[in-house]
Amino acid sequence: MKKHTKKGRNLVYIGIWINAVGMALALVEGIPEPYPAFSIPLIIVGVLLFIVANFYREK
Repeated sequence: MKKHTKKGRNLVYIGIWINAVGMALALVEGIPEPYPAFSIPLIIVGVLLFIVANFYREK
């Protein structure tokens, strides 16, 4: 993580949390109906934040 700028590190941490919430919504049983539908978009947004964070590397 020391290779990224501060903005890149923040994007990675936010991506980790968003990805974790998406995985939790996808894997946990007994969640009311509209919430599991949000799991796939949250996982995709988390992965996209990981990819965008790679553009914020220190030189």
